[in-house]
Amino acid sequence: MKQTKTVLIDTNYILRLLIGDIPAQLEEARKLFKQIEEKKAIGLLSILVVNELIWILEHFYEQKRDKYIPSILKLISIKNIKLLEVKKQQLVEILEEMTTSNLDYTDLYLLHLKKNLDWQIASFDKKVTSR
Repeated sequence: MKQTKTVLIDTNYILRLLIGDIPAQLEEARKLFKQIEEKKAIGLLSILVVNELIWILEHFYEQKRDKYIPSILKLISIKNIKLLEVKKQQLVEILEEMTTSNLDYTDLYLLHLKKNLDWQIASFDKKVTSR
């Protein structure tokens, strides 16, 4: 029986899939995600890649959160996409909160980490430390 391959997914693959600005790379990214959807591959995704993806979409492509967050949520909902550092539900909660918050991904991630724990966040950003 053929073993399922495991692939660490870099930001540029997801960007090509979401933006579609480089046709050859878009096609390659589609092939990979089709394999993942068909359970011929397991896609591993780091929260660092998600962070970079969000930064690039907002700052380079100047996309609004209500445009790109649904696409990221759809992507991570694929069964054979596995997150490395957190559970999918945690990332879903952070992304959903981004749609109603002016805090950035990193701040919301830190707030999520301290949730239900007796931790403090060292930040000069009052929006973060006041929560």
